[in-house]
Amino acid sequence: MIFYFYLRFAGIEPTIVIILGIIGGVWLAFRPSEWAVEGFESAAGHLGLTAYVAGMLSSLASNMPEAVISGIAAYDGYTTGNQDLLDIAVLSILIAAGFNMLLLGITIVISTKGKPDMDFPEEAIKKDAVLIRWTFVALLSMFALGVLDMASPDAPLNPRFPAVASFVLFLSYIIYAGALATGDVVEGAEKAKASHSKRTAAILAVLGFIGIFFAGEILTHSVEMLLTDYHEVIGLLGNQVAIAALILGAAGALPEHGIAVIAAAKGKVGLAVGNLIGGVLQIVLLIMGGIGMFVPIPLDRYVLFQIMVIAGSLWFLKRAITDDHKLDFFEGAMIILLQAYVFVLFIAGTPI
Repeated sequence: MIFYFYLRFAGIEPTIVIILGIIGGVWLAFRPSEWAVEGFESAAGHLGLTAYVAGMLSSLASNMPEAVISGIAAYDGYTTGNQDLLDIAVLSILIAAGFNMLLLGITIVISTKGKPDMDFPEEAIKKDAVLIRWTFVALLSMFALGVLDMASPDAPLNPRFPAVASFVLFLSYIIYAGALATGDVVEGAEKAKASHSKRTAAILAVLGFIGIFFAGEILTHSVEMLLTDYHEVIGLLGNQVAIAALILGAAGALPEHGIAVIAAAKGKVGLAVGNLIGGVLQIVLLIMGGIGMFVPIPLDRYVLFQIMVIAGSLWFLKRAITDDHKLDFFEGAMIILLQAYVFVLFIAGTPI
């Protein structure tokens, strides 16, 4: 990392700076977030919370890189008037939610291949299904607002999502988290286990957050350099904004939430499912809502497309959960196929 910062501030060989920045940023997003996850899991164990709630808390720690990466990128784009960077920041949030759905599909496939269907935690059915419906309607409302703005005779030049509405998104998740943490524990629910002392858990969480902040700054700077120095080269592969957002969203989601896939492979299904479903809802409500309170969210064609995609994915997930309270191999495979299809459309489809 010392070599990276030397090359970066000396202005030497941008290609090497970009490569080192992406590699170093992904590592910082992965390892420190793992420390933060361990800290949160142990804290949940000390507090006597269930494994599903522990998964939700670990997801909160896992989503910190995405929040920092997107927050820094959105602020830089807004203050410098760089519309592409602002689009990339918001899109990376929604794309990270898509990657979470992809990992959820993989988790379901791993947990059900050659095994009985996965029972969905009852505590999640009681509260998650309600929040998924709320998020679905909220995203449809955002999409409708954006379409009406574009179709209006006196359409604004750069339509924005209201900051007050972003606050409502943020508040909805806070209310949900409080209800999940303080509600009655479902009989037979698996309890979280503390693997560290209270002091060690706190230290791990603090160190994790510090590393996550540096990961966000390094990855954001690397994407900015990539857009500036290799704009034409990226254009040969597809839409520049779409590809940059995909890279940023993957860097913010895959390293951390990949932990959930590992947990599922080890039989910790409650933790894995709580991490991934909690991650999707946190990204849309907590992170996008939180950033939108301070930086206006653009409602252009890029963002509207991805908003509709996430809304459809949540509807698909909600139906899979509530039809028989189980998730099976076929449903997991269809979730994977759906997200792969959407990413192909986003990058290689008709330019939006």
